[in-house]
Amino acid sequence: MTFLPPPPPFDLEIEDLTIGVPTSSGGLPILGKFFNKPAEDADGQPRAIVRDVSATCASGEMLAIIGGSGSGKTTVLNAIVGRLANLPIESGEISFMPSHRGINLSERKTLSARKMKDKIGFVKQQDTLLEHLTGKAEPTTRDSLRILAQRSLCVPRFLVRETLSYAAALRLPREISAQTRELIVTQTIEELGLRDVADTIVGGALRKGISGGERRRLSIGCALVAMPSVLVADESTTGLDSFTAYALLLTLSQLARRNRTVILTLHQPRSATFPLFDRILLLSKGRVVFSGPREKVLPWFQHVNEDFKPGDGVNPMDWLIDVSTVDTREGKEEESRERVGLLVRRWEEEGPAFVQPQEDDGERGSEEDEGDEGTLAVLSPPRRDRTSRTPLNASALEVASILSQANWDMQRIGILRQTAVLLSRATKDVSRNYGLMLAFTLQSIILGAILGFAFFRLPEDPSGIQSLKYCNTDLILFDREREDHLYAVFPWLVSEFCTNLPVLGISASLFALLIYFMVGMRSADHFAWAIGLFIAENVLVQLVIVGFALLSSSLNRVLDETEGPNTYPRFDSLLRPPVYINWMRFISPYYYGFRIVAISQFRDRTFACDGIEGLARNQCDGNQVLNGVLVSPTINPSYYLAALCGMVLVTYSLAGIILHVYHPGGVKHANQLFSSGSGKEAMVAADMEIVRQRIDVDVRHICLKWTRRGTEKTILHNINARFPAGEVTAIMGPSGAGKSSLLQLVAGRQMNAGPMARFQVEGAVLFNGRPRFRGFRALVAFVEQEDDHHLPALTVRETLRYAAILRLPKTMTRKRKIARAEEVLQMLGLTDCADNVVGGELLKGISGGEKRRLSLAVEMISDEPTSGLDALTAHNVMLALKAIAASGRTVIASIHQPRSDIWHAGIDNVVLLAKGGRTAFSCPKSEIGPLCASLGYPLPPMVNPADWILDLVSVDSRGDREKVTRKRVSLMIDNWAEREAKKVEDKAANRDSVQAPEGIVDYDGKAPVTVALPVILERMARNLWRQPPVFWMRLYQTPLLACIMLMIYQRLKYGPTGGQDRMGFVLEIISPLAFVGVLNNVAIFPADRDIFFHEVRTSGAYSASTFVLAFTIVELPLEIGGALLSAVVTNIGAGMQTNARIFFQFAFAQWALVSTGESIGMMFGSFTRSMGFNVSLVSTFITILVQLSGVVSVSLPKWLGILAWSTTLKYSTRIVMINEAVGLRLHCTDDEVMYGQCLVQTGEQLLELLGWKDWNVSKYCGILFAITVGYRILAWAVIRAKIASL
Repeated sequence: MTFLPPPPPFDLEIEDLTIGVPTSSGGLPILGKFFNKPAEDADGQPRAIVRDVSATCASGEMLAIIGGSGSGKTTVLNAIVGRLANLPIESGEISFMPSHRGINLSERKTLSARKMKDKIGFVKQQDTLLEHLTGKAEPTTRDSLRILAQRSLCVPRFLVRETLSYAAALRLPREISAQTRELIVTQTIEELGLRDVADTIVGGALRKGISGGERRRLSIGCALVAMPSVLVADESTTGLDSFTAYALLLTLSQLARRNRTVILTLHQPRSATFPLFDRILLLSKGRVVFSGPREKVLPWFQHVNEDFKPGDGVNPMDWLIDVSTVDTREGKEEESRERVGLLVRRWEEEGPAFVQPQEDDGERGSEEDEGDEGTLAVLSPPRRDRTSRTPLNASALEVASILSQANWDMQRIGILRQTAVLLSRATKDVSRNYGLMLAFTLQSIILGAILGFAFFRLPEDPSGIQSLKYCNTDLILFDREREDHLYAVFPWLVSEFCTNLPVLGISASLFALLIYFMVGMRSADHFAWAIGLFIAENVLVQLVIVGFALLSSSLNRVLDETEGPNTYPRFDSLLRPPVYINWMRFISPYYYGFRIVAISQFRDRTFACDGIEGLARNQCDGNQVLNGVLVSPTINPSYYLAALCGMVLVTYSLAGIILHVYHPGGVKHANQLFSSGSGKEAMVAADMEIVRQRIDVDVRHICLKWTRRGTEKTILHNINARFPAGEVTAIMGPSGAGKSSLLQLVAGRQMNAGPMARFQVEGAVLFNGRPRFRGFRALVAFVEQEDDHHLPALTVRETLRYAAILRLPKTMTRKRKIARAEEVLQMLGLTDCADNVVGGELLKGISGGEKRRLSLAVEMISDEPTSGLDALTAHNVMLALKAIAASGRTVIASIHQPRSDIWHAGIDNVVLLAKGGRTAFSCPKSEIGPLCASLGYPLPPMVNPADWILDLVSVDSRGDREKVTRKRVSLMIDNWAEREAKKVEDKAANRDSVQAPEGIVDYDGKAPVTVALPVILERMARNLWRQPPVFWMRLYQTPLLACIMLMIYQRLKYGPTGGQDRMGFVLEIISPLAFVGVLNNVAIFPADRDIFFHEVRTSGAYSASTFVLAFTIVELPLEIGGALLSAVVTNIGAGMQTNARIFFQFAFAQWALVSTGESIGMMFGSFTRSMGFNVSLVSTFITILVQLSGVVSVSLPKWLGILAWSTTLKYSTRIVMINEAVGLRLHCTDDEVMYGQCLVQTGEQLLELLGWKDWNVSKYCGILFAITVGYRILAWAVIRAKIASL
């Protein structure tokens, strides 16, 4: 990117910025805003996340925001780009100002982040891959502020080059040619070191792709190709090895020199990065410790106290973070708090004046100090003057001409080009998603076949005709998310519609054909006309449902709070709705769809009805049937088709308007919650030194390959390593070297290769010379890279206490377990955030570094335990791991960017991997120096050895440096392979002298149910109660649905439509309840499931039985309460026949259905984390159950009728319908009976029409209870089967 001219430059100014915390509220969400309480700190002052922050960063400068975990770095960055969600700005302002030379200060116009629009690029901490079509879709955003957000635009099925190409096409000005865009993409790939993976698929949760570090660089590349004037990056080097991180910072520094403004946060920068920054903003718990030019930061600290200076060979960046961070470990907290307090006070008093430029300051940031003697020459950048220019080629001159225009508001591609680009991207994504295509096809075939059997070859008699009237369909697709402000809403809507139309059209048509021929619909006459209408109706209703789903999700991004069309009334079952809602039928697709199907099947048709005489014969005349459902036989069905087409247009248009003007969702920030136990109670001995077995872990000839349809990729190649007990072994290497894969193999973790792919593993992992055995997981704890398995509404202290009670040996008392939790809390510096909620995807809680420490506190073997931590915290964490190892445990950690004191004090052994999973070193740390010297690369003095060896083993793919670095890496790999071969020969010669390994005593790590159940119950209940929207939704969702049905049906009448209305009413209040149970499950089960699966994988702390029992007990009161309230509304309020027995049986039937929905949600939700995909599958499954209930289809085949008795819907329907029908009398005139307007005159006739002969409600209640419990037992079995595969 440095060969291109810079975009228009802008200066950033932050002045006295104070950002408060969200106000706290309790109780019902609706009433929360009336009871908000201002948050206050210990001194009674309004609490703030950051207070009085001031900073500047001019164009051509790079600002580093540093500080300990929880210091407010990310909050400041979010404020800079205007993404504070529900955080209030109490005072101060952030502004941008054009910095063109020759413009008077009075003429420079100040701009806000919102007005900066596409001139800002923002890279957030995490790179979450975007899932498509199974539950989420591509971002839908305004064309304003260009942000690469927490969910990046890396599409799992795209190649790296394709991802950057589409990003460039959408983000760059329209005047830039396609050739120049490709040149920019190629240059970005080169400068970010992505050339080796340029044609590799990105991958995701269901398919292996590029590594985490490569994905991080790709996310940054998506921001860089836009050529933003201001680049804002939150922890841009987190997850990268020190070589790649330094190379990336060099690139950003060179971009800054080209008149860009670069602002970023860092956690563990290597010493060579210090000269790259022009300005430093140092924060401590939201307060400024320093803000000014980089060359004045160290003199400022010596001005405060002459002893405040880094020692010889100490990384100045690490030292700055250390000196400004409160060390909460025992014996150091008071001193560090006094020091930080002093630094904050002195800055407020003297700091701003100290950093003001003096007349003799001269030019800042001499270029001679870039790089250091410990950086390999191949990594050092060519020195150049800050204002120098590289000769421009034709493409660069083209960009220069564009950027030099007076109009700084460069226009991106227009609506038509946006539509073409998005259509191309969406089409390519969908066409490559073979799993989705297969899923849609199978869903259509299975659902069509089941429903076809439910209505199979309907007889031409009244019961068959009754079934034919209600043979109808619906499928659901949920569409959400928009955070990247790249294009207008209209192009996205068009691309999504055009891309999904073939898929939805084919699946709906296939479904319609199966139904048509299996049911035996009209074929003797008007066949082509009837089948054409039926297919068109299915496709259009499907498109309308998708439009309604999009409309719903445009208003609310939370899937479990967005029901969309699922609660939309089907007006085909209500003949005469109340006047005040009669208009609603015209906005229901079912109203039009029902009439299209009814007219196509019944108009001018006479059924055989052999043996049918009397009034029942009226139902054999198709026109009479239409009159009975108030459909005119003479109306042209094309009017209804036109209405459905109009609904498709209206729903998509309304969704587009809402998406353009309304932006709900986003991460909300949590308030501080104080647990009942403050942690200051009298402490007992913690028993920290629990005796554990000493276990040496050996990895022998491990090879890991990923294969898929003839394609093979080697991840690990012939790895041999030893991890001794009582020592800390670090696995190191560049991104893509296989560090995490090796660690997962050692820990026995299952890895997902993706659809139609698999991992091939060769070699062995031995524990004291013994292969893996049943129960070995109880001896292995594992800290994953991701920290998303904690319950979001629990505090840090509560999370750690629950983990201690569940995981520690049952021989320890509860008090000692809690005491140990408090000691670990203090050891890892978590006391300041101990009573803050953890937070999750939509609830911002503790910082990323604090969450990383929390994960480490719960486990004892770690995957990149220092990633995302500030330098001091990372040092303390490694010291804690060293102490853990000293007690006899084997500690293995993959580390990306270790500081020098971590290397010297925290690591005993090193396994160094090169890219491609090959071993460069695997030996004690003490042997590293001689090995490097023997290769001709001796360790330089005053240099971090960890940085040096990572530089040695990394390939610099930029320009002519690649050949030299590849040769060096190959030399290291070959040298170690020769050493390994010699070791094997020596070991074979001395085989007789080798001692037998120590045996392992099997250890059952599961907590007894008497210990685990109360803890899990308390944890689940507390997590649920602290999420008021979820808690109240689970309670009022069933009664709310009942209120909607009561509003539509009102009190049931006893006129000619009474029988038809009662059938529709029962169907409407019964059929959605299982889906309500699924939505209740989606709201809370995923978090509980994730932590349970995590605990099973890492320690097996408790059984599936305990988990399912606890979940059932927590949900039961809300289910029963909701069922009782719903029964009051529907059974009593709707005027149904009732008494005490009928009322409680009605409520019981509703509870059984909701509970069944929860059980089904647990079953499906256990096998995939995609809630949208689960909801789609479950809705299909429940649709089938509804068809088998015996109301929609009363002519089921015998074998399917037997199968239907295994569903709770059938029994619930019978309980409610029989209680309502027995003794019911309707009032019909002779004319109403003759013309088919009065279906039945008594409740008993209604039951006979349905073919029900057994009216024993008590028997049905008993069977219903047994089947409901059976579904929960089946859910337990499914979960147990799932954990067996983990």
